[in-house]
Amino acid sequence: MAKANASGVPGRVPPQSVQAEQAVLCACLDSEDSMTVAVAALQPQDFYHPGNRLIFTAIMELAAERNAVDVITVSERLKQNGNLDAVGGTAYLSQLSDLMIIRTNIAEYASIVRQKALLRKIIGSMDEIVQQSYEGDQEANNLVDIAIKRLSEIRENPVGKGFESINEILRRTLQDIMDVSRGKKERRVVRTGFPKLDQATGGLRPGSLVIVAARPAMGKSALVVNIATNTSIIYNTHVAFFSLEMSKEEIGNRILSSKAAVSTFRLQNASVTHEEWDEISKALAMIAPAPFYIDDRSGINTVEMMAKCRQLKNENRLGLIVVDYMQLMSSAGGKSYGNRQQEISDISRALKIMAKELEVPVIALSQLSRGAENRDEHRPILSDLRDSGAIEQDADMVIFIYRPKYYDSAAVKPEIEDAEIILAKNRQGPTKTVHMKWWSKRTLFFEEKSADEPETEDAYTPGHSDSPGVEDSEGAVFGDFAKFVR
Repeated sequence: MAKANASGVPGRVPPQSVQAEQAVLCACLDSEDSMTVAVAALQPQDFYHPGNRLIFTAIMELAAERNAVDVITVSERLKQNGNLDAVGGTAYLSQLSDLMIIRTNIAEYASIVRQKALLRKIIGSMDEIVQQSYEGDQEANNLVDIAIKRLSEIRENPVGKGFESINEILRRTLQDIMDVSRGKKERRVVRTGFPKLDQATGGLRPGSLVIVAARPAMGKSALVVNIATNTSIIYNTHVAFFSLEMSKEEIGNRILSSKAAVSTFRLQNASVTHEEWDEISKALAMIAPAPFYIDDRSGINTVEMMAKCRQLKNENRLGLIVVDYMQLMSSAGGKSYGNRQQEISDISRALKIMAKELEVPVIALSQLSRGAENRDEHRPILSDLRDSGAIEQDADMVIFIYRPKYYDSAAVKPEIEDAEIILAKNRQGPTKTVHMKWWSKRTLFFEEKSADEPETEDAYTPGHSDSPGVEDSEGAVFGDFAKFVR
């Protein structure tokens, strides 16, 4: 019978390239610059050959101590550690230093070693999942979550590219600014469909985590449904909406109500008049083509959410993620923290990482504590965020919803109320309050324009004639900058 090796499969050798490992070690022994590249890119465990792993460990130790790295110093360090014979003695080190390689290709050699190591990690992780599957002690869904989580941790982040000079960063940034100002491209932001809110926020930026928080029944779910509907219909933004509280049908009714001027109550009870059917027909023609995708499964976790969104991203069908709401999410793999605050902290951090890695904004709803109700001033503040201060820390923007009539139990509430959208935190701009109206029957927030208010455009409209420094040609404004970015 064939014996199973480290890959868990009889007769198979795990992915490895001893030649690439030797080329890396050779370059390290010969050049300090090459050694710097290798040490920054690799860890000893990335080497498959045990002897090569010990040699690279000795190289890293010498480099950390700022000692010279060559055949003699490495040989001496291996002898001190009792590993010289294990690697093949000085003869193997001399053999390495005599290899015919191109030292300038050190990055490519290191990349080969790293890729083989990642493949071995994948095999090892999946072997554990296979073993646990045979044992049958865990639920299948939990094992799926664990597998996805482990693969996500192994997967190299394509966004982060390590250090980059400020010169290259500014060249790219200024080129983008010039292209947007000339109208050659649009800013990569998601617009909410609320002009005043868009002006206040500058749009929702890729990679940003936006927290929308309010007390129950204040309208936080309605606001994000309105935003998701607006941006998908008006700007054709692809929206992935995870609803852990409402069903798909309930969200559909809310969207239809907001666009057809029919109350959600009448829709839910099928008491629709002939005239309202006409309005529904018109609204449906507008809503149906919108790239709006809804997942209403309860208890979804960030690992599964990441996998589903990555699939949409790979299909070029992802521009905005909405999570309603954080406190209903479960921990990955069914993990029990015993501390809800720590669990929410991990969920918050995972959502921020997801936004950055997928390069889209993430809007996550959160509950508020009862602190605001116990104060004379009921407007929420950042310390009211429930369960974890990490939510405030991870968020790029925190938006509160406040309706004065919400706390007025004596008065008969009007059909349309005043509402304040409070930007309590905004890393990319000022904090301020945007005034809106709330129409409860239609679960609709809208901006009311006063009669004396002048016509305005979005503050970031590409090619807008009033934007500072905009010229069609590379004239006085762009002259020096145009030379710099070339």
